[in-house]
Amino acid sequence: MIDAVELYGLEALDDPFREAFEAAHALLDEPEWEHGLEKLETLAYAGSMLSTICVAGCMLNGWYDREDLPGAEAWYRVAAEAGYSAAFVGLGATYHRMGRFSDAAVAYEEAAARDYPPAYHRLALLYWYGEGVSPDRQRALNLWRSGASQGHQQARHALARVLIHGAGGLRGRIEGLRYAFQSVAEILRGTT
Repeated sequence: MIDAVELYGLEALDDPFREAFEAAHALLDEPEWEHGLEKLETLAYAGSMLSTICVAGCMLNGWYDREDLPGAEAWYRVAAEAGYSAAFVGLGATYHRMGRFSDAAVAYEEAAARDYPPAYHRLALLYWYGEGVSPDRQRALNLWRSGASQGHQQARHALARVLIHGAGGLRGRIEGLRYAFQSVAEILRGTT
C-alpha cells in the first residue's frame, strides 16, 4: 500500500479519507485497476482531496482512454483551492501540456512558495528553457538546489546533469559529481 504522506507531503494528513485513498490507490497497480479508479472517483466526489488530485493525474496521463486536460484542470483546481501543494504542481503540469507556460509558472511558483519539493524541479525546467518566463539559468540552478536539498530525486539528477555538463564551471562540475555520486550511493544502498 502507498503512503499518501510520502506521495503528497504532510498536507495528506488533512484528508479525512486518507486511509480509504491509500487502499483505492493501491488497486491501481492491480489487474483490475479500473476498480481502483472508480473508488478514487467516489472518494473525490465525497471530498477527498488526495483522490481529487489522483483522479486529475489519471486524466492528465490518459487513464480514461484518452488525455483529458480540461477535466484534469478542473479537478486540480478543486484541490488547489483547498490548499494542496501537489494540486498546484498538477495544475502546472496540465497547463504546461496545454502550452500555457505562463500559467504553469504561476502554479509551480505557488507550490514552491509552499516549499513543496517537486515544484522546484518543474519550475527550474521552465527557467532553464525559458518557457513562460524569461530564461534564467542561475535561478534554475538555485531551484534545483532547493529541491535536491530536500531529497527530490529529479531535482538532484537534473542538477547533477547540468553541472557536470558545464553549468557553473569547474566548481559546478565538482558539485555535479557530488550529486551524481550521492544518487549512485543511494541506489547501491537501496534507499531510492
